[in-house]
Amino acid sequence: MRRRHCLIEPNTWTIMISQYGQAGLTEIALNTFKEMKAEGYQPNGATFKFLIIFLCGKKGRKLDEAIKLFQQMLSSGFMPDKEMVDIFLSALCESGKFAEARRAVNSLCRRGFKNQIGYSLLIKSLCRAGKAEEAVSLTNEFEKLGCKVDQYIYASIVQALLRDGRLDAALDKLDDMKRAGIPQSVQINTSLIAHFFKQRQIKKAMEIYKKMREEGCEPTVITYSALIRGYVNMGMFSDAWNIFLRMKVKGPFPDFKTYSMFMTCLCKQGRSEDALKLIQDMLESKIIPSAINFRTVYYGLNRECKQDLAHIVLRMKWSLKKERMHSV
Repeated sequence: MRRRHCLIEPNTWTIMISQYGQAGLTEIALNTFKEMKAEGYQPNGATFKFLIIFLCGKKGRKLDEAIKLFQQMLSSGFMPDKEMVDIFLSALCESGKFAEARRAVNSLCRRGFKNQIGYSLLIKSLCRAGKAEEAVSLTNEFEKLGCKVDQYIYASIVQALLRDGRLDAALDKLDDMKRAGIPQSVQINTSLIAHFFKQRQIKKAMEIYKKMREEGCEPTVITYSALIRGYVNMGMFSDAWNIFLRMKVKGPFPDFKTYSMFMTCLCKQGRSEDALKLIQDMLESKIIPSAINFRTVYYGLNRECKQDLAHIVLRMKWSLKKERMHSV
């Protein structure tokens, strides 16, 4: 472009930065950003957003640089969107940079970002990082910050407490919800079901499921997936299949994640032949299995000394690849 004297616009630089960032080449992306500024081109909001997101990624993470760029973005007058803030705060909390995360939200809110959204995202990020106590402590400041502890915040905290195995503390939060007149969400019920299955308390998990149905809290795909996973891990395969078939008949229909989870659990339990049926069912349902799906079932069948069936998996994979190539 330079040799041909073409005009290089800020969007051109943004595209180059994005390409490097997607490949995990964050050092090159940063150098490209610096070169862009050195040549007199001003980054726009999209340039800052994409670069910060890539710097926060697992591959090539550079949080100190992300923090500097976040500050530059704000001082340049660009307001980040909810997606970018969520990724940025999550990366900070995962890395133990809680003070930096709090300062970032404070700066955002001073510049007009909605307090409710900003501090809710911070609580969500703290809970993801396993810092339930810090999240609870922050809710105590909500009234002063002009925020409200809503259903979604309770869901994040309850899930974090359950992941820590702190059932009593989670139940106390549910009592707080009731006193505040907030209904128990499907997400919280799903978390409770998953927790009780993990603790091998099937009866309690079923009580939660039954209560959901009675109170008109319709289970989602994620709820049914938690039931399937719990049953398979307990060796209750017929119950897992009953739930799966119920989904196919009455909905919500199993999605790609449900199929993938189900076949992975079956293979771990030495039921790879059943997992092969799921691949066949995916194809019939017009859901394309991934390479990981095929590999999981293939290795599972080989471990179970079912090489003939494993070869069927390979033939199915090759047939699908050939079919997709011809359809392009």
